[in-house]
Order: sequence, then structure tokens, then C-alpha cells
Amino acid sequence: MTALLELRNLKTYFMKKKINIPAVDGVDLKIHKGETVALVGESGSGKSITSLSIMRLIPSPPGKIVDGEILFDGKDLAKLSENEMCKIRGNDISMIFQEPMTSLNPVLTIGEQIIEVLMYHQKMSKSIARNRAIEMLELVGFSRAKALIDEYPHRLSGGMRQRVMIAIAMSCNPKLLIADEPTTALDVTIQAQILDLMKDLSQKSETSILVITHDLGVVSEIADRVVVMYCGQVVEEASVDDLFDEPLHPYTIGLMGSIPSLDGDIDRLYSIEGTVPPPEHFPKGCRFAPRCPHAFDRCHSEAPELKPIKGSRSVRCFLHVEKEAAV
Repeated sequence: MTALLELRNLKTYFMKKKINIPAVDGVDLKIHKGETVALVGESGSGKSITSLSIMRLIPSPPGKIVDGEILFDGKDLAKLSENEMCKIRGNDISMIFQEPMTSLNPVLTIGEQIIEVLMYHQKMSKSIARNRAIEMLELVGFSRAKALIDEYPHRLSGGMRQRVMIAIAMSCNPKLLIADEPTTALDVTIQAQILDLMKDLSQKSETSILVITHDLGVVSEIADRVVVMYCGQVVEEASVDDLFDEPLHPYTIGLMGSIPSLDGDIDRLYSIEGTVPPPEHFPKGCRFAPRCPHAFDRCHSEAPELKPIKGSRSVRCFLHVEKEAAV
């Protein structure tokens, strides 16, 4: 099956004091039509920089895509001009940014912000675009869409603003929707509504979704496949069922172990020792080795590659590479 989006050896570096800092370092990723893929990992693992690289929104300077391909519907986005990318952003690829409280323009009404997108990308007249904007607001669950369209963002709650962001992102029926922490800072009831809304929109329009999150509850709810990132690299990839049934990489196991459970009586939640190192101080060898309870000499001196394992899965870990070789 041909992938809608395929990243091949994507490298995005930032220049700091004349040193190249590898924020994203050789990422491979595929998303097929109608598929929802979750990109997970701690803060600082490179998730958001990966999404901004896809959208070609890396601030330059100091950031730059230095290598790799971003293949979308047969085109390499890394080679397109800014004018060509402007036609793709918001039309073929839409993005819901991380902070709904600051993503909307405070001096424009909700309707003006949706209408602007439709007039630019779909070449609609203002009256037709206004009717389409009302339809989109109704689609994302607003019962008072005709009144809401003339409201300003400050009159809306965080959950309502996030719904408006989804309405803007979906207004042009994009082929790919990128959602960067779509439920951050929302209460659990609104979180559930937003996730249900995204799943429903995906099923109705066959839109592919890339969800960026550190919340494994969100992953279990919405994803078909999971890609785990650490220190700018993919360390594990699997279907959501396989990952939750049997995580393979020690980092993924640690993430799973940190999920709070309603069963049992524990005094302290599990956490992975240490913190994600900054890109300028990535360790030699396996980047997780300093925090890994299973690390051995090879892990500290040699960098493992992402290897296919157990059919459709992949893992970047010498433990499993050696096990497979032994079998």
C-alpha cells in the first residue's frame, strides 16, 4: 500500500553557537490513507519539531531541514517553494496547534477566521464560505453556530476554542490532519469529546491523522499505530494493540509503567530515572542507555539501528536485535 505521507531519514537541526544541534535525527515514518498514527514521547523528544518539519514551519534561522525526504502524495515537501507550500498548508495538510488559547486571532471573529481559509484555498465567495463555516461549526458540535460565528475568541472556553480549531483545520477536507497535543489543558470530559470528534471526522472523510502526544490514554483511544520517539529518533513502532500488549523497547516499557492504575495500593507512581538530555548533549551509543536499567557495554559505545522485528514491528534496541539473531 502506498503511504499518503512518508518521512525518509528526516533530519532537522538547529544552529547554536556555530554548532548543529540534532532536534530530529533520521526519522522514518509512514501514514496511510484513513490511518491514525500517534507520535509519543516525553517533552524534548522531537515530536513537535517533526510535525513542524512536515508543515515546513521550522523557524529559519536557526532551524533547518538538513537531510531526508518528506513525501506527501508523491511530492517531496522538502523541495517545494514557499508559495507551493502555502497552497498545501490548510488545504491538503492541516494542523491543530498545541495551545488553543493562543492559536486563534483575538481581533477577528470566529467566522472571519474560517471564511478566510475557505476563500483562499477553495476560492469560495464570501457568502458561500460563511454558510460553509456555519456547517463546520455545527459539525464540531456547536448548536448555536449561526450566533457563534460572529463571536470573538475571548468569549469561548478552551474546549470551544479547540473545537473551532478543528473546524478550521477540517474546513477544506484535508488529506492529513496533524494534531499537536489536541487535549492539553482540557478537562477530561472535553478531552473525550474532542477525541470522539476527531475519530468521527476521520471516519467520515477518510482523513489521515498524526496525533502528537505524551498521553498514552489518548493513544489507546484514537490511534491505529504508535511511533515512540526519544532524543530525536524513533525507538519503537507497532500497532496500538501490540504496543499495549507487549512493549519492547525499555523506554516504551518505562512509559507504560508510568501510567496510573486504579488497581492495587501503591505509595508512589513509577517514573523513568533521569531526564531527556538536551540535543547538544546526546550521549554516544544508545541515547537511552544512561537511563536504561538493562544497558550493557555495547549500548554505551555503539548506536543501535531501528530494526524490523516480529512481523510489522520495529525497535531500536540491542536486546531485541540479539534475541532475534539467536532465534
